[in-house]
Amino acid sequence: MFVRYRTPVLINRRLTVSAWVVDSRGRRLHVDAELREGSNVLAEARGAFLHVPLEHFLASPEGRAAGEAWRRRFHPDGE
Repeated sequence: MFVRYRTPVLINRRLTVSAWVVDSRGRRLHVDAELREGSNVLAEARGAFLHVPLEHFLASPEGRAAGEAWRRRFHPDGE
């Protein structure tokens, strides 16, 4: 991933991140993004990512444990 900061980004501020898929070929995704404060673009990003199916991670004990931890985090009532 490549990030280009256009201006210093201050902390403890409400910022907006927008991202969109620019291209998708097979398992490869190209994504662009912006970081904004109001109408000011503070940073731009571009990245290439590889889609890996969830089943790949759930095939290992560590992956199943991580998946269960995420499930408990988002569904603490056991839903």
